[in-house]
Amino acid sequence: MRLKLHVPGLKDMSYRQGLLADPDTMSYNAMNGFDAEGYDPSTGCIDFPVTDWRYWRDVWLYREPARYSAYLLDEDTGCFVGEICYYYDMERDSHNVGVIIEHKHRNKGYATEGLKLITEYAFRREEIDCLHVDLPLDNEPALRAYMTAGFREVRQDGGTCHLILRKEGADQ
Repeated sequence: MRLKLHVPGLKDMSYRQGLLADPDTMSYNAMNGFDAEGYDPSTGCIDFPVTDWRYWRDVWLYREPARYSAYLLDEDTGCFVGEICYYYDMERDSHNVGVIIEHKHRNKGYATEGLKLITEYAFRREEIDCLHVDLPLDNEPALRAYMTAGFREVRQDGGTCHLILRKEGADQ
């Protein structure tokens, strides 16, 4: 494996800031109806000012098993290539998983490898026995990455594909 999960320190937050501000990287997120301060629906970009960095780290990095986030670090180059996370969804009583690969690093297998890393990490916890993701049916690269990482389609509706991955031995 060439990737590893890297829990970011404050000095690493500028990478996330740049990732969320890059229109090429965030274009998948444009016009999705996301309702958050600093979201630009025309580009999909999200403001991530320095004043939010400590709060974000407190919410995402110190709340396991409810939330976890890490950067994807390419050990060969020493560069970050994206970000990956899981978070608890009360309505589903399950965890959702997400990945953002920086535009210039797409189509290199990083998403699939990162998804395998995060699922392995999440499934070490006894509280987590399944992971979900909902993706637009027209996002073929993301669908391919999740399915290659082991996720299976459970249904389609309204232009969305619902995927799930269960921990081996978990109740169906």
